[in-house]
Formats: sequence, structure tokens, C-alpha cells
Amino acid sequence: MNNPFTSKLFTSTWLTYFERQKAETSFDFIKNLTFYKHHTFPFYVNVGKNLTKGLDYEIDYAAKDYKNKVCLIYDVPEYFQLDELDIKNTKIRCKKVFQYKGFALDFKDFETPDDYIASRISSKNRRGYRSRLKRLEACFDIRYSFLFGQTDRTEYDHLFQQFHDLLSKRFIEKEMDYHHLEPKKWEFYTELVYKMIQEKKASLFVIYNGDKPIGVTLNFHSDEIAFVTITVFDPDYYKFNVGKASIVKLLEWCYEQGIKIMDLSKGAFDFKYEWCNLVYQFDYHILYDSQSIKSRITARLLVQYFKTKLYLRKKGANQWYRKQLHKMKSGKQEQLDFSKLQLEYVENSNITDAIVKLDMDDPKNDKMKKFLYSFLFLNPEPEHDVTLFEDPSAKCHFIQGKDKTQKISFKS
Repeated sequence: MNNPFTSKLFTSTWLTYFERQKAETSFDFIKNLTFYKHHTFPFYVNVGKNLTKGLDYEIDYAAKDYKNKVCLIYDVPEYFQLDELDIKNTKIRCKKVFQYKGFALDFKDFETPDDYIASRISSKNRRGYRSRLKRLEACFDIRYSFLFGQTDRTEYDHLFQQFHDLLSKRFIEKEMDYHHLEPKKWEFYTELVYKMIQEKKASLFVIYNGDKPIGVTLNFHSDEIAFVTITVFDPDYYKFNVGKASIVKLLEWCYEQGIKIMDLSKGAFDFKYEWCNLVYQFDYHILYDSQSIKSRITARLLVQYFKTKLYLRKKGANQWYRKQLHKMKSGKQEQLDFSKLQLEYVENSNITDAIVKLDMDDPKNDKMKKFLYSFLFLNPEPEHDVTLFEDPSAKCHFIQGKDKTQKISFKS
């Protein structure tokens, strides 16, 4: 399968950033994986820990170095269909702990992307998707780009910073901390992804409006699987449903590359149920020596620990924790009170000389883009033909298009 998460490039980069002081350890009885020893407790953890999106391994029954060992393996997808342990031939045992639902598009039995889409999406919803895509492309200077293979480093660094900015913007709006934006993790991805793109073990799919990314998706690649790892869209364009455009473009590209499965990984979102024909379990595997009392106890404690984490996630503890982290890091953010929002179409005569034309490239006007793009969605025309004005005295704004003008104000 040529798994990207067990490649030397991935494991060595991960160790450099997260376990520099730890030696990479391999065991004869587990093929394809390497480990590091836990700092405190008597077990080993797969290199990459939970930043992988799918691991596979094999057991060598002739090897004996499993004795007194416990090995924790994160993120083993059920659909990988690893061989079950032959317990008659070994004292190794495996405890599998369910942690997440995973979602994937398995299109190996479909001749074309359209065939797969038709199997999942109703004709009415397909028409709706095409209509929104036409509006997106009519209103904006849209282009699609894949970074896959030889890539200029300056171009890559600029894009990756824009990727970071988009993620930050999205999670500020959601008022939630996002763990991938932690400085060390982001530095890890910045270095790793560039190198893996050169080797075609990773790709970046970008939807541009002009020179500005409005959607970015990071993928890792095995021979026949694209692991969709981090994806983000500019929330200002939410009316145009950029996410669906991204799925379709990625699907088409996967067909061109000979990829058979597009794995959307963890997260039980409605759109995944709609698009994915493969819903599977993400399990953690705990391999241990069944003849060692210490190993058996350690394995049982690990099982209980992960079952407790799963219980707390189901109760919403993880979401609450991420929201609290966001509050501690950023403090209270100023939010528009949409319950007081007033939108109305007015005559162009309302635009007088006393009203100020705004520069939409000025960051201080960013909060108005959501309104501007919603106007464009309802009244499709090129973005450059639409103008935004502010009336400071009345504390309101105007969006002026070719045929219509909209007034935006907030009730006091």
C-alpha cells in the first residue's frame, strides 16, 4: 500500500519535532511500524502517535521479542482488513478499542466520477451543486490548483501561511481552539508536507479567487488512497458551498491519478454521510504479551483509559475543552449581533456624495465580505462590478451592484 504514515520521511520528521530525545524502536514481531517508549508508563507508542490517518501492520509469529511488551497503535481503520491474530500460534494478544467513526468514498467499482456522484447524490441536489458552482465561477475569478510533485519552495511557503490564516479565521469564527494550529504541530506540517509533496506522498488542493485561496485541502497519499487530512474554506463564501466543489474536484483528480479511495477520516458530519459509501471504525490496537502479568494489567488500563476518553467525547467534553482553550488564548472576541441585522433593497439615489466608498482589500473591512458575497450569491455578477459604501453618520453600509443596491444596518 506504500503507507505515507509509516514512511521514513514521516517518522523521522515526527520524531524530530515531538520526541527528539527518544530512540526509534522497531520490533521483529510487528512489521511495518516503529515505536518510541512512553515517558512514564511501561508501553510503547507508534511513531506518529495520533497524527496519522491510518496505520497497517503484520505480525511475525516466529519472532519472540514481544515478551513483556505492550505496544499501542493509534488509528487502525477497519477497512484495512488486517489479518486477525492466530492465537493458537502465539502468546501475543490484541485488544481493539473503538475511538471514532471514519468516512470514505470508495469508488473503485465506479467507472467515472459522475457515476459515483449519481450513486450518492440525488438529481435535485446535483442540479443545486452545479448551480452554486456556476454562481461561484460567475462572481469570482476562480481557478483550481494542485501542488503535487516538484514545487517551488517560495510559492509553497506563501500558500502554507495563507492556509494557516484561513484555518485561524475559521476557528476564530467557531470560537474554538484547533490543535493543528499549535506552533509545534504547524512547524511539523510546514516542513513535512513540502518534502512529501516532492515525493508525491502528499498534495495541496487549492481553490483560488484570483491570487487568494478560499479553500485549501491537505492530503496524504498511498498507492490507491488519498487521506484527506486538513481542509478549510473561507467562511465568507459559505453561500456558494465551496466544500462540495472541493469534494467533486478532488474526486475527479483522484480518478486521473488512479486513486481508488478518498478517505475523509474522523468526524461525523452530515456531508460525510451524504457523500461517503464507506463508514468504518477507527480502532486503537493494544498488542501485549498475554503471559506477562505486568503487560496484561498495562493493556487493561490502556483500554479503560481510551474508553473513558470516548465516553467524555460523547458527552461533549472535548468540544467544551476546545472552546475554553480558545477563550483563554484569545479572550473575548467582538461579534456582530445578527439578531439585529436589517437587510433591505433601496434605490441607487441613496448613494450620495456624503457616503464613503470602501476598499475591500483593506483588512478593516473584512467583516463586510460575508454580506458582500451573500449579495453576489443572490444577484450573480462579477465581484469587480460591485461596490461597497459606508454611511458613517447613519452607521450603515450599502452594496451597489449593476441592477440592485442593498442597505445593511443593525437595529440599536
